[in-house]
Amino acid sequence: MNRLRIFGVLAAWSLSASALAQSWPDRPVSLVVGFPPGGGVDIVARQLADKLSEQLGQRVAVDNRAGANGNVGMEFVARARPDGYTLLMGNVGNLAINPALYSKLSFDTLKDFVPISRVIVQPLVAVVPSASPITNLAQLLAALRAKPGELNFGSGGNGNINHLSGELLKLQAGVQFTHIPYKGSAPAVADLVAGRVQLMIDGANVMTNFVRDGRLRAIYTTGEARSPAYPDVPTAREAGLPDMIVYGWQGVLAPTGTPGAVVERLSQEVARALALPDLRGRLVAQGTEPSPQAPAQFAAFLAAEHKRYGEVVRSAKISLD
Repeated sequence: MNRLRIFGVLAAWSLSASALAQSWPDRPVSLVVGFPPGGGVDIVARQLADKLSEQLGQRVAVDNRAGANGNVGMEFVARARPDGYTLLMGNVGNLAINPALYSKLSFDTLKDFVPISRVIVQPLVAVVPSASPITNLAQLLAALRAKPGELNFGSGGNGNINHLSGELLKLQAGVQFTHIPYKGSAPAVADLVAGRVQLMIDGANVMTNFVRDGRLRAIYTTGEARSPAYPDVPTAREAGLPDMIVYGWQGVLAPTGTPGAVVERLSQEVARALALPDLRGRLVAQGTEPSPQAPAQFAAFLAAEHKRYGEVVRSAKISLD
């Protein structure tokens, strides 16, 4: 009899979970972005939200809550009711790097959020001025070893993924250079073109026009495979650094406690949206790669990225407190 009761309870739970997944959502859903309108996360979030609205039959509205490198939006979602109506669209910066940069966060990225799906990945590209004699990774490493600390590396700011990709290069290749942080990628690229810094590692969408018109030279990319935007440029893995795989990525999460049936359905809807030819085509044209993951896969990926960049930040002694 006990076994029958347990079976009955499990069957009833399964039916109620299925019913919940089918009935959700019955009102608009908020997709919180912890950055201002017009930025990289916001642009992808709005395109995804439009498709999810069509698929779910309820409006999915982007809610920009900018501040503290995305921490303001994360705090808001961490405290939200876990009912599937408040979601977070984050990136590698606020989800995997910030926990190491800020020692007094009011939330725990791995405990207070449930991963739903990764959305896109964007490999980075290492570039040098066109006048530089460096044409590949081997020559770059030779130059850095010949003059340790003398070459300058530019980035859009302390602690972002572009900065940490340089710190990761230091660790993996055993080289040294001087980091020059700027207030955004644009002024850093301007100084790179002018030769005032000798290297940058940034998103393909930031660098492509400069490479195409001959002002900069791409020497490697950081994905697992060659970037469609740079088919003739080898990856760092091909060029001799097998662990130099770096992505600027984005994903969707919800507050911990959100019903599992809702999480699973939403993950499926994200994957369905990213498979649509029109959305996929737009994202690829913008220099990103649609790359959905199921909740368990995304959770494992997030935990690995959290650990990896925590080690890089501590090694480089970076803090934004």
